[in-house]
Amino acid sequence: MSLLVINQILIDKFSLISKERTIRKIFNAPMITTTIGIVAGAIMNLIHASQTMDQIQRGFTQLFLIILLPPILYDSAINMETQPFFKHFGTIILIAFGGTFVAILITTFFIWFAGIIGIAKALSLELAFAYGSLISATDPVSVIGALKLLNIDKMLNILIFGESILNDAVALICFQVSNQIYQDIDRPNYEIILDFIGAFVFSVIIGLITGILTAYILKKKSFDSLEQIEHIESSLMLLIPWVSYLIAEALQLSGIVSIIFCGISMARYALPNLSVNGRKSLLRIYNSLAHTFEDLVFLFIGIGLIGFQLAWREMGAGLFLVTFIAIQIARFANIKLSCIIANKFRNRSKIDTKYQFVLWFSGFRGAMAYALSLESVSLFGKEGLVFLNLTLLIVVINIYLQGGLLLTVFEFLGLENVDQQNEQELPNTGLLAKIKSAIGMFDDKIMQATHIEDSQKQEQELQ
Repeated sequence: MSLLVINQILIDKFSLISKERTIRKIFNAPMITTTIGIVAGAIMNLIHASQTMDQIQRGFTQLFLIILLPPILYDSAINMETQPFFKHFGTIILIAFGGTFVAILITTFFIWFAGIIGIAKALSLELAFAYGSLISATDPVSVIGALKLLNIDKMLNILIFGESILNDAVALICFQVSNQIYQDIDRPNYEIILDFIGAFVFSVIIGLITGILTAYILKKKSFDSLEQIEHIESSLMLLIPWVSYLIAEALQLSGIVSIIFCGISMARYALPNLSVNGRKSLLRIYNSLAHTFEDLVFLFIGIGLIGFQLAWREMGAGLFLVTFIAIQIARFANIKLSCIIANKFRNRSKIDTKYQFVLWFSGFRGAMAYALSLESVSLFGKEGLVFLNLTLLIVVINIYLQGGLLLTVFEFLGLENVDQQNEQELPNTGLLAKIKSAIGMFDDKIMQATHIEDSQKQEQELQ
């Protein structure tokens, strides 16, 4: 708690100083928070607090997945602008799902092949796939912070933001698949993959149904006073995301996937039904929780880099270099292939080379990769410790090096204060366009009609 207080004081001071352009270019809040964690980790080493460090290392994964991550994801989902999100939904899905899976396969191949030819620590294909999965989870906290300082085009903003919400789900599912393959070698791989595809689909359904039912309840609310209305709104909106998460986990599905799609559906259908005060209160509460929990994650990253007993020798420089290069190539392939396909369905606003570079550069690794690497220690033993070591190095490089260059890159590419484009995809000329149009009609004629109050419908049209 004291670290959080110190962190908030320093960030507040930094916010005042950072009005100076040069300072703002180099430093950002995640850097400050991580540095505090590094100092705390060094102090713990000096006072030989090894028992405390072991407890942090063992308990962080569950703390993160059950307590810290759900509010962060839910806050992201309900605070996003739903109109541009759904306008670019096809592209977001392409990058977050198809592109991420391509990145996982490329990273897996590089790590596995480097071991085969003897330039890095040898890992089995299953373990290479496990690490390729966990390190493909991106964290946009630093990027989003930089975007808020600039008048960046909405399309670019929502592509980065939208991918980050859905990307974690893909990485988590693939990591769980790799663990099942590694632990259950007698079971056919295709059965394991089918099981997890089913788990993903049903998790999405649970999240969507939970959010839509909440919207319907809020639309039909009937109470004697405004105070009662605001009370029931606050209770529902605060508790329902956790209900979605716990239902999915109880059914041995993915609570993370469920809460993501619960947040998306509630942002679309439930938030418009809230009173003005209820909406402001909800957004304020979840924003505060998400901000605090993000700070905790960066603190733990800093503490882990210095305080944990890591496998530096076992990892070796070869594996680190191969992995770092591999994830850059994999990220490039993800963005390039996804944008080539997406641009075929755009008539005005192509995702040009500058935007593609920013999307590539914005693929920071962070909270999810760190949590899964900690979990891999208990799942994969010594190799898991190597995974943790690799992940901490990569995350810290992302925070300090790439994070420090963000604003400089945006300025160099001329992305400041750009005119907001009228981003549109092709009209009804192909199968995908017709599918999108049909979904839009279903949303407008059925979903909005049954779940959103009449006074709010005009604000929710799906473009």
